[in-house]
Amino acid sequence: MLKRRRTHSFKRNVIYSSSTRRRIMLRNLHRKVIWRRRMFAMQQMAELTIAAPAG
Repeated sequence: MLKRRRTHSFKRNVIYSSSTRRRIMLRNLHRKVIWRRRMFAMQQMAELTIAAPAG
């Protein structure tokens, strides 16, 4: 059990050790964060328009 876990973490570290992989990982994370923020902003805008109708 312990051996398998150690191997897994080692493999993961080796796979992401190259600079290109690290950059791709960071970019994917960044995209996800930006997308979440955009969704949240849209939600806030929708709530604002419902709470305070124009007129």
